[in-house]
Amino acid sequence: MMKSGSGREAEWGAGGGVHRRSELFDMLRQDHEKVRELFKRIAKSTGAQVALRQELFARLERELLLQMEAEERFFYTALEKHEQARARVLEAYEEHQVARIVIGAFNSLAVDDERWPAKLKVLCQLFRLHADEEEHELFKLAKKVLDDGLFPGIVAKIRELKRDPKHV
Repeated sequence: MMKSGSGREAEWGAGGGVHRRSELFDMLRQDHEKVRELFKRIAKSTGAQVALRQELFARLERELLLQMEAEERFFYTALEKHEQARARVLEAYEEHQVARIVIGAFNSLAVDDERWPAKLKVLCQLFRLHADEEEHELFKLAKKVLDDGLFPGIVAKIRELKRDPKHV
């Protein structure tokens, strides 16, 4: 990782690494924000708005599952190779597993069931805690332990997965 130097190279890092690092974190934050907005929209819906809830939850589920896959396959795998980050990355994997279990529980629950909003609130709390920790802890760890040269590849792979989730 380039820490010193002068001019444009110091600002962006060799090969644009610092810029790509920022690009990765911005992309992941934007993904988190999409999910936060979907949670808000679903929370504002009522049990009587069955079709709207179903549509919004389907979008939420797709976004969450895609984000978790992208983070695990490309971001976490790079981080877990570093002893400083390993324990925190393992915790993040477990948080994703719990989220998948909660998401799966919605399959057997009608959107107008009185337990549905409670389950959604629990999933939302899990997500918010995880995303906040990721944005404040994992991003900081990544800046510290990952070589700037890795960031362009991680960004490209996440973009490719988003474009075609079935063929990556």
